[in-house]
Amino acid sequence: MKLNIPTEQAVKILRDRLGEIDNYGFNSKAWKDRTENDLREIFPLGSMQWLQISSINFDTFVTSEKTKVLAEGKDTARKLIGSFIEFIIEYSTIAEQKQIIKDKDFEQKYYDLLKEWNDLVPGYNELVKKYDGQLTTSEGLLEDIETRDQEIERIKSETIQLDNVSFKKLWTALFSLPTGQMIGVFSTLAALLIGGFTLGTLYERTSSNNELFDLRNSQKQIQEQNEKIKFSYDSLKSATAIKLDTTVNQKTK
Repeated sequence: MKLNIPTEQAVKILRDRLGEIDNYGFNSKAWKDRTENDLREIFPLGSMQWLQISSINFDTFVTSEKTKVLAEGKDTARKLIGSFIEFIIEYSTIAEQKQIIKDKDFEQKYYDLLKEWNDLVPGYNELVKKYDGQLTTSEGLLEDIETRDQEIERIKSETIQLDNVSFKKLWTALFSLPTGQMIGVFSTLAALLIGGFTLGTLYERTSSNNELFDLRNSQKQIQEQNEKIKFSYDSLKSATAIKLDTTVNQKTK
């Protein structure tokens, strides 16, 4: 239960009402009305403390019972106001303890969060450092790519492109060169032509020599084979003559 006013102020108000009960010339009706209003201001909406005060009887129609009823009403009022004061004080103590526990819990949670944050800070700083390093590397790569693109564009602008090149464009480009460069180009072309002609001549001579060498080898092999055949023929002829002579001599005998 949360009071509508501070605890110290509520206790003071109720103690004042408690002290008024024993005052000389006590006016029960006025006291009840004021006390009920005070209780409505002290306790939250829906509290029934003011009804308990409202139900106290301080007077009666029986003359002989008036003093007794007034005394009993005051006693009941003292007990009720005293119980309200005790309730407020105890509630205030409990509320303070709860607040202390809440503050300690909050403090503990704060320290726990602070510890977690301190544990995370090195990792966070490392991530930031890595990010900065990657960012620097990326910027360096982008600058390198841009430099290479510029170099490619420069080379393209200073070089004759082979796409859709005609003899007319090539001839125009050659004659657009400075005299010194144009002489160098024609000298290079002449050297290439002479070199190609020389290589062609050497290749042709080499091919002819190879053919002549192959022809000579073939003739030599044919000559060797003819000699082998002649030798075989002569051997066969001699063997046949010897055999024929032997046969004739046998028949003559």
